[in-house]
Amino acid sequence: MTEAPERYGLMWPGKRAAARSAQARASTRLIDVPELSVGPGTSDSGGGTGDGAGDSDGAGDSGGTGNSSGTSESNSTGNTIIVGDNLEVLRLLRDTHAGAVKLIYIDPPYNTRSDFVYNDDFSIGVREFRDRHGPHDPRDGPDSGARLHADWLSMMYPRLILAREVLASDGVGFVSIDGNEVAQLKLMLAEVFGARNVVATIVWVSNLKGRQISIGGPAGTHEYIVCFARDAEAIARFRGSGSEFHERMPAVYRRPGYRVKHDEHGPYVTKNELYNTNSRFNERTAPTLVYRIHFNPTTGEVRVSDVDDDTEFPGFVTALPHPNHRDGLRWHAWRWSRAKVLADSDDLEFEVSGASLRIRTKVRDVDGMTLKDVILGPTTAEGQADLDALGMRHLFETPKPVSLLRTLIAVASDDDDLVLDFFAGSGSTAQAVLEQNAADGARRRFMLVQLPEPVSPRSDAARAGFETVAALTVERVRRAAERVGQNHPTVDCGFRVQRLATASE
Repeated sequence: MTEAPERYGLMWPGKRAAARSAQARASTRLIDVPELSVGPGTSDSGGGTGDGAGDSDGAGDSGGTGNSSGTSESNSTGNTIIVGDNLEVLRLLRDTHAGAVKLIYIDPPYNTRSDFVYNDDFSIGVREFRDRHGPHDPRDGPDSGARLHADWLSMMYPRLILAREVLASDGVGFVSIDGNEVAQLKLMLAEVFGARNVVATIVWVSNLKGRQISIGGPAGTHEYIVCFARDAEAIARFRGSGSEFHERMPAVYRRPGYRVKHDEHGPYVTKNELYNTNSRFNERTAPTLVYRIHFNPTTGEVRVSDVDDDTEFPGFVTALPHPNHRDGLRWHAWRWSRAKVLADSDDLEFEVSGASLRIRTKVRDVDGMTLKDVILGPTTAEGQADLDALGMRHLFETPKPVSLLRTLIAVASDDDDLVLDFFAGSGSTAQAVLEQNAADGARRRFMLVQLPEPVSPRSDAARAGFETVAALTVERVRRAAERVGQNHPTVDCGFRVQRLATASE
């Protein structure tokens, strides 16, 4: 008997059906909901009336104050909130927005051993699970939790497949997750986007006080943000404002201490010398990067020559490569090629002391800093405070902090990029886009998708008049947009609300 070939990968019951679901065509369409839309190019109503989207999406005591965008009435808003199952919406976006999304951020269900609301047709039941894995109850024994993993994976898999279709060639995605599914998520992302395109796993210390979430072991302090790309080679470093990083995360980012200098091209700072500090880059491994650099302090002229060429140039001071102390090696390599040193010498600072010459690179982005893979500062409590500031206290559990999402949005998008969140929840992503646009002058657009999931009848949200999470999403974005628009009239704070059509429409 020939055994099936073994291969590395992530498998679970229901995977094939989940993949087929991603290939299915959309069976409905989007309908505008003008009474909930805000801003130019919409009905300008500014809020809900209690009937909401499609008579099933009550918007509570939204009030409405008219157009809060402050933009010209001749322009249409670039922002959208879509009410409906995100799987079907993503099928529609595959046709209308293929390759158009620069940044995806999602905060899906964490699968914390409780049912989640995306019960797709291809997730399997207890009986089928027993048929495949034996007569034991899948909730007990050595396979305890296996069915929960399978259902969660089947829910996420087609959505990520479709997300890849709408992501731009230089697009980036972030997924918030905790320890229950982070391993499975990374394997699934590697399958959908390619292993090399799973860019990083950022640790977010969400609650430094700690939370005991199991019988034994340590108190939990952190979650994860897994970063992926359509093509990792096409994305830039995640550069942001060092001063803003320090303000939000002082324990991770020191206050920028570099002295700002100026030359004829503007301000700059110097951080590193030109030589490569890694001794593995040397005359053997990188021979073309080992050479002499000559500088004339009177004329500013720069020349280069071979490392073993001891020719002297009158009026010039010479810098040899940095000595390499590894056995059998002489030199560290430079970080720049000869051609770049000659072409971009204005971006080098030459420090002459007698007959010695030190060379440092000039950094023109004086406040720029690369985001690190640990975030310590924004907390879950801050996410609640964001809602409190909008008069929506306790209306949504565990909203993500706006400052956390602003950090991701700032380093991974700019200009008029489209930001998509298809697990919108309370709408923190939209508020983060608006506030970041106000801060840096960009014209990013947001697109949110939220299921009209009923709120608990005993919840504060229900007592406030909200019938669904989607209604709460719309109202939160309306209030946030109104606040941003009051102080930043050039920011597009409008948004268009749409919903999935019903079978009879």
